[in-house]
Amino acid sequence: MDKIAVISIFLIFFSVITIILGIIKIHTYPGKVAEQRGHPQKEAIEVTSLMGLLIFPLWMLALVWSYSGAIIGNLYETPSDKKPPTDDEEPSAAPDEGER
Repeated sequence: MDKIAVISIFLIFFSVITIILGIIKIHTYPGKVAEQRGHPQKEAIEVTSLMGLLIFPLWMLALVWSYSGAIIGNLYETPSDKKPPTDDEEPSAAPDEGER
């Protein structure tokens, strides 16, 4: 092989590797945004953004989801929910219908 063929093969491999790494970097971006913003569903956002490699609208959904702070589903307790009783407290009994 002559010198120009070796340089061409090197440039082709370099270009392919650069494109693959760029695609991976772009598709992991929503997960990094969710982690920086402290999103409670960052793992789900990471999975959705990587599934965007197959179905592109999923990546766009993950990007919007990571910036919005929305919680999809009822997986987490809100701060206003009741806390479980501690050991020194007695759990309060719910009033019966007849006591009202």
